Amino acid sequence: MSRPPRKPPANAYRKVDFREEARAIVFKDRYDRKYGRAVDTAGTIARALERAYKQGFADAQDPHRSASPVTEPTAGPLEWGFIPPRPRNAFWSCCLFILGRQGNRLRLGHLEPALTERGTQGWRLVVEGYEPELKDVISASSIRPLVKLGLLESAPSSPERLTISARGRATWELYLLSGELGP
Repeated sequence: MSRPPRKPPANAYRKVDFREEARAIVFKDRYDRKYGRAVDTAGTIARALERAYKQGFADAQDPHRSASPVTEPTAGPLEWGFIPPRPRNAFWSCCLFILGRQGNRLRLGHLEPALTERGTQGWRLVVEGYEPELKDVISASSIRPLVKLGLLESAPSSPERLTISARGRATWELYLLSGELGP
């Protein structure tokens, strides 16, 4: 009797890598089309799928591979790739204004409820020494995942406001150590 082939265990980090690669392919395709360059998106996707297949096959063949799935951490700093793209941009902006590019310039800042230009629920970033414009409102759908991930939390002094949590600060510091420049 033959056994079914081994499957590699679920791996949250691998999934993040694949998503980032897919985003890069889509970005490059849009950029190249916009500027009239030749595109080979189908070929790029085929090569990415081939790499993913080979990686999955190699992981399934490795007998020393743990059988338990690798999930994203629930405590401590969160790797930047685990934050969804739109919330990642919002979190980057909040951290940049409140904590600074080096992570050592703490300004008094928070998010407070406000309406977007379309009249939907959102959050305005309020930072000491910075006068926000009316259009500087982040949609609630971009902030909600950040609260769920524990990167933002209710302010102790004012529960209707949000501030960067200890996990959010640790995540920002980890991101700064990676040397990346933008969200």
